[in-house]
Amino acid sequence: MNSSDILFDENLEFYTSISESNNQVCITLSDSLDASEEELTGNYKSKIARFLTDSSKWYEIAILAVIDRAKNEYNTEVQKNDIQLMNVFILYEQDEKELYGLQFRVSFDIEHGCGLKITSDNYEIIESGDADVAFC
Repeated sequence: MNSSDILFDENLEFYTSISESNNQVCITLSDSLDASEEELTGNYKSKIARFLTDSSKWYEIAILAVIDRAKNEYNTEVQKNDIQLMNVFILYEQDEKELYGLQFRVSFDIEHGCGLKITSDNYEIIESGDADVAFC
């Protein structure tokens, strides 16, 4: 993916594929950001494109965090195919460190899903919870 592929529509969204997922993933620029009202710089778009392109580096980390949450908070075992990435939220301003929210549909909590916040620094998971963690 190139920075020129980062084209948000009027709802601040676009859809793309990542190699680890069988479905299209919605990429959303948070409307609470000043960036949602600004012209996005090439550098900002490049960071987003790089994160999406590097999904092979962070996807497995995220899936394991979801599996761990199912085990620790729901006392249930889930398989990778029980977890579906639905949305990647852009949660940082153009002049801030990268922070992304990942929203998953999960078999162990259909109603609330699962959400993670992840940095691009070593793809560290900094928060885990219901789906709303991904966009709040």
